[in-house]
Amino acid sequence: MSSRGTLIIGGGNAGFQVADTLRKGGYDDPVTILCAEKSLPYQRPPLSKKFLAGDMAQERLLLRPAKYYDDRNITVVEGCEATSITLNDKQLQCADGRHYEFENLVFATGARVRKLPDCDVGGLLYLRTSDDVIAISKAVRDSDDVMLIGGGFIGLEVAATLRGLGKTVTVVEAMPTIMPNVVGSVLAEYFTDYHRASGTKIIINTAVERMERQQDGCYSVCLSDGSKCNTDAVVVGIGVIPNSELAQGIGLDVDRGIVVDEYGCTATPAVFAAGDCAHGVNLWVGGPVHLESVQNAVDQAITVGKSIMGENKPYDSVPWFWSDQYDLKLQMAGLSRGHDSYVIRGDMTDNKFSLCYFREGVLIAVDSVNRPADHLAARKLLAAHAKISPSQCEDVDMPLKAFLPK
Repeated sequence: MSSRGTLIIGGGNAGFQVADTLRKGGYDDPVTILCAEKSLPYQRPPLSKKFLAGDMAQERLLLRPAKYYDDRNITVVEGCEATSITLNDKQLQCADGRHYEFENLVFATGARVRKLPDCDVGGLLYLRTSDDVIAISKAVRDSDDVMLIGGGFIGLEVAATLRGLGKTVTVVEAMPTIMPNVVGSVLAEYFTDYHRASGTKIIINTAVERMERQQDGCYSVCLSDGSKCNTDAVVVGIGVIPNSELAQGIGLDVDRGIVVDEYGCTATPAVFAAGDCAHGVNLWVGGPVHLESVQNAVDQAITVGKSIMGENKPYDSVPWFWSDQYDLKLQMAGLSRGHDSYVIRGDMTDNKFSLCYFREGVLIAVDSVNRPADHLAARKLLAAHAKISPSQCEDVDMPLKAFLPK
């Protein structure tokens, strides 16, 4: 039985960041991270890009080497699945029989892949962990043709990576545009055209109706438009499901994730949540929001760490995201949903531009492609609620940072 302190369930970006924040803040009590995977905490963004392409060794995925945790007296338990929690006794039990006591409990359990519904075909590939990528790499090594089901960030990043490896790639998206509910129609159309020009076949507004695996291991896929595709391998990327069942089982409120306030606190004292498993209040957004991003996981985890130490700094960060596809770096600041107008900064045909979104004349988001200076300035402009007009945003001769409040 371990000593009491802060127990963190989950070894992703959020779990790591809570521990790091505590130690940097002078927290002296025990800190323990329970990792479901048999690995130290590692970063996920490179999985669909450099790691899949074979350009990054697995050890480079680690957020920190083992020595970091040893030097800071952070206990990391690998391959540990939490199965039950008793709040009254403040105890947690793992599948292997180990027990842990805690004073503060943090859910940083992340999310799991959403499986393709009504499909019992074997051999389908999903991407969430490093082991998943290793399995994909093995499966596509001798494959000429790969189908991606789902045109979100993961599907498109994998598609771009596989095209770079010389594979024939088809992306099937059930919604009318790729990256649905993430980018606007103008940016979706731009990326669709770019993928097609790069040799990827993009099929939108079309669902998978039936799939069969043939004797040679290949797949026959019937689509809702009546067409039929044959492919050597199928990678599914249709979203994720927050891992909130353990929290719900002990009576915590769950609504698209574990419900927390602007301090990362649940309604139960000394119990917190951060990252993809959480549905929390972001004061910049103006209310509760569920965001699946490294930025959200890190910033929310910092808030949780400070709350545990009694600092009570509310979460009010501007949401930002990124995606690398081919030689395009998409960087997004703010949330463009609900915009009523936009302007284009730069020339889209040069593949260096920003889309600036407005609602009732107020800048609410900026999506930048290969314009990193715009992205960095946009985050500061949005955080400061700076007043900037559409015409000012369009003027590429004036850097956006020039409009920051003095």
